Amino acid sequence: MSKYALLVDGERAASVDSEMAVRAWLAEYREEHVEDDPSAAHVQIIERGMLAWATGGKLVDRLRFL
Repeated sequence: MSKYALLVDGERAASVDSEMAVRAWLAEYREEHVEDDPSAAHVQIIERGMLAWATGGKLVDRLRFL
């Protein structure tokens, strides 16, 4: 099972354990930033699998979680 690191403008904002948690975090972020970033364009999602300690993880398209 993958974990996810959520970054805003390249800085870590949260770390979650499931896709559902990513969706919930994104929904909350979009509500909070309705004026300045409603589509969450400043958010990057890094999927961290079993080899993340060696590979650093994989950048995932945020649209997968909307």
